[in-house]
Amino acid sequence: MRLFIAVILLIVVPMTLREKAVPAAASKSAEKSISLYDPNPAHIWNRLYDALLLREDPAGGRYGEDSLDPLLWLNSEHLLAQPSHQRALRVLDEFLQTRAENQIHDPAKRAVLQRDLWAVFDWSAQQESLSQRTTYDKEKRELQTRLAEVLRRLALTPEEIALLPANYGQAVASGAFPKEYDPAHQERAFLPPDLFDPLGPWVCINGNSYFGQTAAIEHLITFSGRSRFLVFVRLPAGRKATLEYFRTLWNFPQPWVQSDPRGQADVNPDLPSFPAGTQVLLLRQLTLFDSHGNLVEAPITESVQIRVYRAITAAGPNGPDITSLAALGERSGQTFYEIELSRSQLFANKAGGLRATKPDEIEFSTLRQEGDDVFEWWVMNRSRPGMEPALQQCAVCHSRGGISSLNSRAHLLRPNGAQPDPNEVPHRPRDAAVQWWASDNNETIDWKHDRYDWGLLNGYWRSGNR
Repeated sequence: MRLFIAVILLIVVPMTLREKAVPAAASKSAEKSISLYDPNPAHIWNRLYDALLLREDPAGGRYGEDSLDPLLWLNSEHLLAQPSHQRALRVLDEFLQTRAENQIHDPAKRAVLQRDLWAVFDWSAQQESLSQRTTYDKEKRELQTRLAEVLRRLALTPEEIALLPANYGQAVASGAFPKEYDPAHQERAFLPPDLFDPLGPWVCINGNSYFGQTAAIEHLITFSGRSRFLVFVRLPAGRKATLEYFRTLWNFPQPWVQSDPRGQADVNPDLPSFPAGTQVLLLRQLTLFDSHGNLVEAPITESVQIRVYRAITAAGPNGPDITSLAALGERSGQTFYEIELSRSQLFANKAGGLRATKPDEIEFSTLRQEGDDVFEWWVMNRSRPGMEPALQQCAVCHSRGGISSLNSRAHLLRPNGAQPDPNEVPHRPRDAAVQWWASDNNETIDWKHDRYDWGLLNGYWRSGNR
């Protein structure tokens, strides 16, 4: 296994002003209000989740109770500055000293807690402080050593991971979501039941790239390889038409054009576009590590993002120049949908643990996690930062028209290989319950192996931690 050697400096750091502004009483009351993992809010698993994953605004408002990803940004000092740092260490120490991993054996709950704590660990390995006084090296080590040991204890066996719920299929079977796009009810998010059908209309873009990048590379980088992302395309006329369109793109005589005097190449904006009625789907599924420390693809779906092209509009620049979801949808000719994992629904076996994002649902963006911490900025500036509808965040990145809005289109062009039809590979199983389209795809795992944060975590395990 490829590892990196991390050198960690130990520095004692005083409390920062931005953390001082959050009253200690607020954090104490917050510890008693979560009942996610057990009906008793005082259960150590609930208090651990509360201490590391929940955030408060200056007025005591709470955020992140079921956010898909931690509300932490590159420059966040939360969990490193006081009092949040000491609170996190106190709960982590209690978890370790009481062997609290033995208090809950439900594999789904253990997998989800591992997922969330792993995200916090990776954030701590990337965090960059804006403070002139400290880099929080000592605090990072204190947090990381404890997180590494908790993560090791929570890890499931390979057999347990294989038996985790394939919740996409459960969500479809629940009847909670329409099965197809309904132009008369564009507000209703849908889940196609034939997404994984090897004979069905959805075609997964092969992630192998001449340039060494996977499809949806920005998403992969943002979440540091803890999830794999798969891009599916469906043309209105079905599978054959989709594959023929891919072949047309691959045979296009001039797929690249020079975009600046230095010779930088860009995708030709004159590529032939797909027709109106085309649908594009981004599937995010969980990656875990097992009890042997090996990275493993898990069957839990974390999110589904779907774009339906009602019309093919002229290509324009991506960007936030249009600030309403309706205007972005009108300019791009698209309707945007998102369905996300809900921990409480997953644990209750409700609708496969998936819920649709409402068109007007507001959330803090964690896709691009660079920059200031939203809550610390809120304290320092004494005003609420701007928030936008969750679906608008997707629309901004894909606001161009037609093929120009498909950010994975470069994978369909030479010098990449032509997109294969998995149906033509006879040894692949024809079982929709088996993720045949990902069985030979270890790109995410290979990518994660080379990450500094994965080497750091393995370094703690090999050193015996604390």
